[in-house]
Amino acid sequence: MNFQELMDLCKNLDEKHGFPVVFEDQKLKYNQVTKDLVGLFGEIGEFSNIIKKINLKIEKNDGYVLDLPAAEHDLKEEIADSMIYLIRIANILEVDLPEEINKKIEKNKIRYGKQGG
Repeated sequence: MNFQELMDLCKNLDEKHGFPVVFEDQKLKYNQVTKDLVGLFGEIGEFSNIIKKINLKIEKNDGYVLDLPAAEHDLKEEIADSMIYLIRIANILEVDLPEEINKKIEKNKIRYGKQGG
């Protein structure tokens, strides 16, 4: 599945599950973006908390309870949750995410190109 197909799938699932994807006015649109942004920050916070616990386990190794393989599974899930929110926000704002990411990669090649070698 390519990225655009993934965006379309997420949009279709949002519609199917009753999440708004089309808005009557800008106020409603940006209200939903705000709600999804809060959701995104929550997922990023969950990801960060797992990383914090992994570091405590590695640094202290004093019996702090954390199953590292399970933590990696949880990290993957939190990244996926975060990406779903990013895709939802992009769909609401009608951003062609694959195109914008490609543009940014090209800018970064110029910006950071000399640092790589």
